[in-house]
Amino acid sequence: MIERSPRQLAEFLYLLARMELKARYKGRFLGYLGAVGLIFALAFVFWIAFKVIMGLDLPNYSVYLVAGLFPWAWMSMGVVSASRSFVANAGLIKEMGLAHAILPLSNVVQEMMHFALALPLIVAWVAIPGDYPPTWSWLWQIPLLMALQLVFVYPLALAAALANAYVRDIEYWLGIGFVLLFFATPMVYPVSMVPEGLARYFELNPFHALMECWRTVFIESHFEATHAAYAAAFAAVEGVVVWFLYRRLAPRVGEVV
Repeated sequence: MIERSPRQLAEFLYLLARMELKARYKGRFLGYLGAVGLIFALAFVFWIAFKVIMGLDLPNYSVYLVAGLFPWAWMSMGVVSASRSFVANAGLIKEMGLAHAILPLSNVVQEMMHFALALPLIVAWVAIPGDYPPTWSWLWQIPLLMALQLVFVYPLALAAALANAYVRDIEYWLGIGFVLLFFATPMVYPVSMVPEGLARYFELNPFHALMECWRTVFIESHFEATHAAYAAAFAAVEGVVVWFLYRRLAPRVGEVV
């Protein structure tokens, strides 16, 4: 593996993420609206199902949905797309000796950039009802949560890329896993709806802690330190475990992809 300076790696990371993001939007504003509109459409479907049909008693349910669905999309799409990063870039790994770990990171950063570009619409959606006006505290709360989510998601993405390099097509199982996790977090209904005997297990879910951080920031303009600390602790543990596995398995990635 060829050694490169941190600046070179940072520039390469930026170019990869920018290239993937440009391909995603096709370089046009309509591409951006289409990508963002997909998540709003999903929120609309859940609003119809849970609020209109099932009569869920949750004030401003549409805000509750949007505040969670966009961070969830960043996480799930970042991990699933990162699972293909080693296999799809086998040439870069073999011919250029590229540091493997930067490839799944570029997928996570790309989804983070997509989330950042969607923030103006998220803020507008939260502010329109008038119950949750934007506050100055968002200027530090949102960047802090973005940093937390980045370090939370990246180890998952790196583990997924490693797993898919050794066991092909694991990305499809990841997709299924995230669908199950979506409802176990939960994303479209509050934990208060879960039977009391099961609610505590839902609250132990670190993904739930991270998503609750986003909801409390957008809905209450409050940074939930307990949930954030729990998510950060999970990120630290998974980071150590995944980095150990990466150091053991990375040398053979060029041979198996």
